[in-house]
Amino acid sequence: MSAPAWPRPQWHDSGDEAFLLWFVFGDFDPDLRIDAHKYRTRGLPAGIDAVRYANRALERWDGYPLAGTLGRLLWDEDARLFERAKAAGDCWMLRGTLQDPPDLDALRDLTGSIAALCDGGGIAVVDPQILSMFDAMQWSHRHLARDAFVAREHVLILCDEDETHAGRVRVHTRGMRKFARPDIDVRNVPPHAANLAGELAARFVEFQCAGGLVADGHVVEFDDAPDGLVAHLAGTLDDPAFNNRHLALRWPD
Repeated sequence: MSAPAWPRPQWHDSGDEAFLLWFVFGDFDPDLRIDAHKYRTRGLPAGIDAVRYANRALERWDGYPLAGTLGRLLWDEDARLFERAKAAGDCWMLRGTLQDPPDLDALRDLTGSIAALCDGGGIAVVDPQILSMFDAMQWSHRHLARDAFVAREHVLILCDEDETHAGRVRVHTRGMRKFARPDIDVRNVPPHAANLAGELAARFVEFQCAGGLVADGHVVEFDDAPDGLVAHLAGTLDDPAFNNRHLALRWPD
């Protein structure tokens, strides 16, 4: 067996499942064929389904990504692309779960397959797990221009006001469920330390994407927190703030 193209060198089985979900809007040829070599894909991994829907039929579904809270976020992000996606005739939904994978080659297969859909009539790709939408050219540039896994292309790191701690900010992630790992939520961060908290979240992201496991109660030590930050596993997979469990950390006062 050949070595994986996108390995996870720190991998230990979490016992959880990776959840994968994308929507590709466009007007596609009836007989769409994918060049496996060009798009670096072996096809759909076992456990992942790709279903083509008429856009008008799919929009009646409760999980339609161009409606509700997600739809409003996507419209705010790029109203013109949103309207083009809304007017498209078709939508491919790629969705499924994988038992915690020891490498990321299945993700490579899927990002390549989506690039092929973009070249075959796709207009917009919605990645609901990171609350984002990409036009066809953006997707191909992001995922096909080079054959390398980049965690920040699959995971979103956000910084916003911490509604539970006045005058503080919150740094948190979305998208780690793709890797069968919890997201990160760092609360009570002083605004001047936002970049440091972002770097901490990015290190957690990189480590977990590489397959590492963070134990409940793990202590992160650094100069600004002499007693360290303690990571506690919290939440559930249906937590709307993450659509995932998360590692909760509180910055010291």
